[in-house]
Amino acid sequence: MNILQKKYVTAWLYSGLVLVALMVIIGGITRLTQSGLSMVEWKLISGAIPPLNEAEWLETFAKYQQFPEYQKINKGMTLAEFKMIFFWEYLHRVLGRLIGIVFIIPFAFFWFKKWFNSKQKKQLIVLLVLGGFQGFLGWFMVKSGLVDNPHVSHYRLAIHLLAAFGLMCYIYWLILSFNSVAVKTNTLLNKLSKWFIGLLIIQIIYGAFVAGLKAGYLLQLSNSVLKNLIGYTVRGTNDFDILNNPFDVQAFHRIFAWIVFAFAVYIFKKSRNTAMSGIGNVLFGLVLLQVTLGIATLLLRVQIHTAVTHQFVAILLLLATIRMTYLSQSKA
Repeated sequence: MNILQKKYVTAWLYSGLVLVALMVIIGGITRLTQSGLSMVEWKLISGAIPPLNEAEWLETFAKYQQFPEYQKINKGMTLAEFKMIFFWEYLHRVLGRLIGIVFIIPFAFFWFKKWFNSKQKKQLIVLLVLGGFQGFLGWFMVKSGLVDNPHVSHYRLAIHLLAAFGLMCYIYWLILSFNSVAVKTNTLLNKLSKWFIGLLIIQIIYGAFVAGLKAGYLLQLSNSVLKNLIGYTVRGTNDFDILNNPFDVQAFHRIFAWIVFAFAVYIFKKSRNTAMSGIGNVLFGLVLLQVTLGIATLLLRVQIHTAVTHQFVAILLLLATIRMTYLSQSKA
């Protein structure tokens, strides 16, 4: 690719990255507003058009009323209330379709113009496959809540969220590689950043578990609130379960955050006085902000604006770590 072609391709990839990030944010809002199960059908083409008149709205609402969420949780919901939760899930799905268009049409144009080499073609085909698979995972997650239990599986939610984060990381890595961003080999920081990605993956998974199990509302706001934020309050039971028990899942997410923080401090110290000090400072600052937002989210009983910001900073933190990993790798 020449300089102009590289500019257009980079803009295309960045637009896709921003849209996927927005998709994650709107997905979080959809979750927090209990809107995710409002659309009980998956129609790729016709599903892009919302109900346009009162009759269509009543028909859509009638379909929703046949499923457990209405029957067990929202019994007596009005049509106006249904429209409010329908909005966020509809927006989420329409954005997913828009992302597909944004990726596929420019990709086909650039391919036809022969702007990509063989390696780049393979990388971008993988990107399209990952994007399509993400759409499947979204519906796979929603289906788990359309059965007897009107709650999506927190395992499927975690897979869906992790796949979205992985997709963003892959796009960002392609942006860096397509632009031949100069690397500054640092074996130690490269190894540390890879370990840090592993820690972040675990924390992201448990963030999804907390959301799926509504465990964010379970922090005990008592005289020992500081103790509850830092550690785990023993309940005198033997049913400790960090996979399914909401209380234990939330406790693990909180405690593990301090492990992530400590590791970030170590990376920050090791990056000082090196060519990687800038990204090291950014990474540490984002971790500090993320811990603060996590605490605020719990203390404020998962207010939407705080929880969504917490999720957004998680995106920035992971991408910053990807950048450190890329910049510190061995030169080819």
